[in-house]
Amino acid sequence: MINSLLIGIGGTVGLMLLWYIVQTLWGKTFADQLTDEDVMAGRSTCGNCGCSTICETRRKELSK
Repeated sequence: MINSLLIGIGGTVGLMLLWYIVQTLWGKTFADQLTDEDVMAGRSTCGNCGCSTICETRRKELSK
């Protein structure tokens, strides 16, 4: 029983550390574009459309 508790606590702490690393690396990569303390905020404007080619929204941004 104590093993399950330790695995649960360790897993939670591990996921928190992983998310901190992702946030830190993302913040360093896109430092000039950040407007929020949460570096992943506002990054969900395009996705889940199921297309297998470049997104039309992204294509318009790149062609400007």
